[in-house]
Amino acid sequence: MAPKGAAGRAPGDRRSAPSRIQPSRIKRSRAAGPTRREPTPGPDRSGRQTTFTARAAVLVIAVACVMVAVAVPLKIWLGQRHDIASLTAATDQTRQRLAALNAEHKRWQDPGYVEAQARQRLHLVLPGQKSYIVLGKAGQGRRASSTHLRTSSAGGSWYSTLWASVQAAGNAAPSK
Repeated sequence: MAPKGAAGRAPGDRRSAPSRIQPSRIKRSRAAGPTRREPTPGPDRSGRQTTFTARAAVLVIAVACVMVAVAVPLKIWLGQRHDIASLTAATDQTRQRLAALNAEHKRWQDPGYVEAQARQRLHLVLPGQKSYIVLGKAGQGRRASSTHLRTSSAGGSWYSTLWASVQAAGNAAPSK
């Protein structure tokens, strides 16, 4: 038998609960919380790892849910920022185009500019003036042409003027 200590117990024996429990001790022990148990080696320890893995899985699922909840609004927000940037660029281009059109409108309000454009684009002349059209490519030496187109005020019908211009074009010397 094992030697007994001063309390009459073996050193590894646990102390038995007192036969008479005092209510104040019960209240204190419940208020203090559960007692800490020492982990036992062996198969019980693997159960503890499973609990940790379950907690980690719950944590991973919670983080994934938060990421999904944030990802959709973030994607929408980034798309809207892209749309705003493209609309801002389009607005800037429209403002530049509007400024150019306003400047052109201002030029067209000037009678001198209108007259110059009519002469250049439409080959219009004032009554009593003669118009000359030089045939040939730009940049080559041009011969002075003795033929010229008459204005409609000089007389003749439109088809005689057209035929005269065809003959003038046929008489021009070919350039080499």
